[in-house]
Amino acid sequence: MWLQSGFRIRQNNKLVTMTHSSPARVLLLVLAIGLSAVSCISDPDETIDPTLEIDCNELSYPDTLYFIKPGQANTINPVNSLNGTYSSVPDGLAINPSTGAIDVNASETGLKYKITFTPTGTDQVCETFVTIGGVNYLDGVYVLSQNETTAAPVYNGVPGLLLPCDDDDDDDDDDDDDDDSSCDFDADNPTGQLLEDLGFEISSKGVIDLQKTVENGTFGSTPVNGTVLDVELYYKLNDLSALALNRIPLRVFYFDKLSDVPQEVLDDIEEKSNLINQLPLDKNSNFRLLNNVRPAGKPRPPFVVIVASLQ
Repeated sequence: MWLQSGFRIRQNNKLVTMTHSSPARVLLLVLAIGLSAVSCISDPDETIDPTLEIDCNELSYPDTLYFIKPGQANTINPVNSLNGTYSSVPDGLAINPSTGAIDVNASETGLKYKITFTPTGTDQVCETFVTIGGVNYLDGVYVLSQNETTAAPVYNGVPGLLLPCDDDDDDDDDDDDDDDSSCDFDADNPTGQLLEDLGFEISSKGVIDLQKTVENGTFGSTPVNGTVLDVELYYKLNDLSALALNRIPLRVFYFDKLSDVPQEVLDDIEEKSNLINQLPLDKNSNFRLLNNVRPAGKPRPPFVVIVASLQ
């Protein structure tokens, strides 16, 4: 049995005698004291100091476009040293959240990133943009029966921007062709695996002929409905990257009909359009069957969904 007990607390400089006879009343008292203490804590907004805000023009980098430089340090820093927190979208930019320093070589290439900065002690948000040079492929559904038969790369994050490549598609058999002066898609790489060996049809400007890729048996001599393949496309560009070996992962799907495409894949493509490994197959160590949907916020790998017909 609980015995009646009494005790005194000091509140507003007065001694108050409290008496209770049950654990419930003790609990109510403790809660009341706790709520009173919480009410004395300053509102977090009171810690925000508008005088610490900056002119957002102070947030900038020496340039807006950077290229990988393999084999050497390739870090860029903001023009001004600012005290606060940096972040970026989409995922893929190797940025130091405290200093804003960007490791270009460690970042996903071919993407334009929005960098945000919030000065310490404020809720201000400043923004700027940086592009890491290279190519990207836009997520999309390509219906072959609707003459949607090619997927072209986007250069430096700008749709329609011409690649710095010579018109040498017809010169592949010319031994005197100077390959060092142009771009090279499906380039030799450390894996020793070329996508053309798997059936992919890719031009020297990176355009993937989806119709021929299917006809070449990439998804089987009789294409298998629902096939999901992950590959890496290695390439070199005749730009300020100086023909450095670059790469981009691609996730390629094949479906017989549009209705066969899972809704979550369509939803994922729509989400990624707003941003601008399980079983290895014997055919290729880079050729893997993976989960269909990317983690939220990640633009890579691009989804190329090939559909034979609408119905």
